[in-house]
Amino acid sequence: MASLLETDMIGALVLLVIGVVAVVLALLLFKEYMATKKPYHLAWGVSFLVLFISGVLIILLGWEDTLGFALVPPVAAFIPACLAIGLVFAVWPDTKYGLIYTIYVLIVIAVLTLMKLEVFLPDMASMAVMASHIPSGLIISFLPLYTAFGSKETEWTSAFFGVGGLLISFGGVLLAFATVEGMRAILPLADIFKVLPFLLLIVGVLFMLGIGLPTKWKVEIPVISGLF
Repeated sequence: MASLLETDMIGALVLLVIGVVAVVLALLLFKEYMATKKPYHLAWGVSFLVLFISGVLIILLGWEDTLGFALVPPVAAFIPACLAIGLVFAVWPDTKYGLIYTIYVLIVIAVLTLMKLEVFLPDMASMAVMASHIPSGLIISFLPLYTAFGSKETEWTSAFFGVGGLLISFGGVLLAFATVEGMRAILPLADIFKVLPFLLLIVGVLFMLGIGLPTKWKVEIPVISGLF
């Protein structure tokens, strides 16, 4: 078991920066939730807290050992899922869409957890992963873009969130393809692990802009919130 500090010092430092940003964002979002009781602040805070924990584990254990734990896929699913839940609540605050999607996500992740623990149908776990990640990826990629350019109250700064969603979805696709036996010669895991920290850093900056700038769901983030 080799830590990322031993195998990729630069990648570890980038993940450390991401972790610091993530935990600061999580604290700001939890503080905002305590003040406003708006569910999207809580959902986004959980997402960034899970991202922080995931980054710490990767730094300490390395990519492959971390991804090898049975409970990592269900826990990691909370990152895009909570981002998506928060967006649904933020865009449609007067509907039950957010609650419905929250229930859907919790059911799918519970099923995925049982599959990964081999309680039942362990060979079907990849389908549960897709059932969680695909709709969440679509929501965090395209719902902010709709808010930016397609809704009545257009606000271009929410596009930062959407671009971040597209990039993190792209990273997930790369990782998924690289774990397929026949694709490893084309997309070696080692090469993807070197790129992912920098991709996540860009994604983190985009999400920070996407949360700190739009007035529709704005969270006061020092420096970021006063850019435009």
